[in-house]
Amino acid sequence: MRRPSVALILIAAAALAVVLAVRVTGDAPSDIAPTTSVAPDANVGQPDTTAANLTTSTTAWTGLTVPVGSTACDLYGTWAPTGTVTNTDLTEASGLAVSRTTPGVLWSHNDSRDGPRLYAFRSDGTDLGVFDVPGGFAFDWEDMAAGPDANGQGNFLYMGDIGDNFDIREGVIALHRVEDLDPASMTDRFPHSDPIALEYPEGNHDAEALFIDPIDPSVYIITKSRDQALVYRGSIEVNGARTRLELMATLFLGAEVSGADISPDGSVIALRGYRTVWMWTRSEGQTIAQALAAEPCEGQSPTETQGESIAFDTNYSYWTVSEGLSPAVHRVPFDG
Repeated sequence: MRRPSVALILIAAAALAVVLAVRVTGDAPSDIAPTTSVAPDANVGQPDTTAANLTTSTTAWTGLTVPVGSTACDLYGTWAPTGTVTNTDLTEASGLAVSRTTPGVLWSHNDSRDGPRLYAFRSDGTDLGVFDVPGGFAFDWEDMAAGPDANGQGNFLYMGDIGDNFDIREGVIALHRVEDLDPASMTDRFPHSDPIALEYPEGNHDAEALFIDPIDPSVYIITKSRDQALVYRGSIEVNGARTRLELMATLFLGAEVSGADISPDGSVIALRGYRTVWMWTRSEGQTIAQALAAEPCEGQSPTETQGESIAFDTNYSYWTVSEGLSPAVHRVPFDG
């Protein structure tokens, strides 16, 4: 969301009590739970049809290798539209994820003026259905991501209820997690969802971007500010407790960050603004913070009215879609 709407201002006060209820259980935040280091999927670039993607392994690092003198951005071709979203109820596509289990399927959600539900569509925009997230609450869903669980197991979709335009959340935000299922296998809802409650260590932040690190399974949330983007790491353990986020990096990009993702093997990180895509590569053994300490390159940025989403597929190509009625679906092809 670029700026607060009148409608949202009117409902913000009434929604505050519900937002704070997302604390799940317990009043005191716990430390971030330790996570398991895992090796990336050895089948990079191939559709993953197994139920256990990115599991703990001793296989060799298979991340992207960038030629000397080049950057990751040099390995991408020119962006192009692949279709138009046909479901006219998806008018504020604020987040995007490419399915890791069902080839050709993209997932998205509306911004603040919709219920807890996900929209599935093909790369050409063909509607595949709308699916409720049971037990979910959507105060201000701003981004989503695909990834494993805290042990590096399975394939899930994580939706981030992380927006705070009015500075009212008392630092408490949430993720909602569902299995990354084939839309054709469901009727109108996911069979189950898991809440994950998180808290900033020093108060409120507005954020519109997140990704799930598949190597050291955890969530990374990037705040939205023109002056600086704060990068926080949090646990994705489903245990009923509220955990405290940890500040990992501060970025000075000169523009607001409206979306983020990481490649399925964990070697390429992308943040996007309304007019820019920033990219970093991650070497074997590097943490996210170490990778982000390098200068980013600027990748292809599709021209969109209000682009707030970005998502990698298993071939390193990335996809974007804008807010607005019947937005175009864009693909930036990996040519490396």
